[in-house]
Amino acid sequence: MTARPVDAVVTQAFLEAVSPLGVEVAVRVLSHAEQQLQNLRHQWELQLEQARYEARLAQRKYDAVDPDNRLVAAELERRWNAQLTRVAELEQAYAKAEQEASFTLTPEERAAMQTLAGDLAALWQAETTTQAERKQLLRLVIESVQLDGVNRRGWIEIQIRWRSGVVTRLDVKRVQRGEWSLKTPAQAVARIHELAADLSYAQIAEELNAAGWRTAFGRPFTSQHVGYLCRRDGLGRKGPRVPGDADQAR
Repeated sequence: MTARPVDAVVTQAFLEAVSPLGVEVAVRVLSHAEQQLQNLRHQWELQLEQARYEARLAQRKYDAVDPDNRLVAAELERRWNAQLTRVAELEQAYAKAEQEASFTLTPEERAAMQTLAGDLAALWQAETTTQAERKQLLRLVIESVQLDGVNRRGWIEIQIRWRSGVVTRLDVKRVQRGEWSLKTPAQAVARIHELAADLSYAQIAEELNAAGWRTAFGRPFTSQHVGYLCRRDGLGRKGPRVPGDADQAR
């Protein structure tokens, strides 16, 4: 399967997840989870308090029984031990639940998450960021990406497993041959069509570069690039011939 559409979908999911809006949603979810955790903790504490009270009550009954009444003493001792066992089990379960679910976000951490979200998006788009560095960013939040191109004809099913444990499922349509081949941006070609009648190839290239356009390979436009596109589209030329105009754009 062609990797480019898959990369585009995963990248979009990543940028949405780390966007300020996505982080804000995540913070709200965490706040809700924190409240639920507080409620759960209160329930555990009530259960422990009740169990400890019943254990103390069983002890007092055992201490008050006549030692000579062995049958009653043995039964009260058994009940006391049972209550002590229940207290120990509840304490262990409570400690385990706290270990697995305990998390809090301080106001400083919340602010840092918002700042980092904006920085990450800008960092991803920066021209100075390499593909290797983008992969490192992805690995910070994505544990794995699984693809299935068999079950649905014409589609690729994508399963993104985030490091938080959440799984996102997406679909991307299989591309036709040549659909994802590198092409000069359509807006840049349209601009060339507008300027071809009045400017030379070199002047058009300067206009395109000043506007921030790049060739299909992400390079600045040259007179050779512009000349190739003009001849390909049957446009007239303006200005003196520039050596190398016949070179194919790369």
